[in-house]
Amino acid sequence: MVYPGKVFHSVSSLSKNVPVLSCGGLTKRFLVPGWRMGWITIHDRHNLFKNVRTALMKLSARILGPNAAVQGALPRILTETPQSFFDETVAILQKHATLAYEILTEVRGLRPIMPDGAMYMMIRIDVDNFPEYPTDLHFVKALVEEQSIFCLPGQCFEYPNYIRIVLTVPEDLLREACFRIAEFCEKHFKIDERIIQNAIIDTVN
Repeated sequence: MVYPGKVFHSVSSLSKNVPVLSCGGLTKRFLVPGWRMGWITIHDRHNLFKNVRTALMKLSARILGPNAAVQGALPRILTETPQSFFDETVAILQKHATLAYEILTEVRGLRPIMPDGAMYMMIRIDVDNFPEYPTDLHFVKALVEEQSIFCLPGQCFEYPNYIRIVLTVPEDLLREACFRIAEFCEKHFKIDERIIQNAIIDTVN
């Protein structure tokens, strides 16, 4: 999943000797997370993962979640979904990403990262400017309580001082969510006193 103008490179195409496990599923590319259907493709030119392959086959024989109906539908989903579905999906996601990026870039204390192809956006929090909330988790909790906007804290991904928003919601709701985030940040934003002190020192010197 990449936005127009970007190019996807499979990791397996770059590896000649190191085995690569590529994970796929219906959740992201087909936008059906509740179906809990995924797969692993093994790229192993020298059969170094022989035992790993055997273990994965045994693991897949256990009850892991996907029901029989979803498994039965998978071949047709993979082979008969028209390219237009993916093109339209990516176009909408890119449009939403651009919308969120343009709004949140203007918010003091936030630094959104424009994705190259995703249904999410990562946003850096300048925590020094929000002294009430020492971590991204505190920030997210307060955002839910005050604005009813739920984001995942970066700690979930071992990426502290970031939050993650979803881009798949309808455009009007995404716009409102971004404005609520902006309102929250404007209310709680504080100028870092260290910056002021350094500026005073520089002026004096």
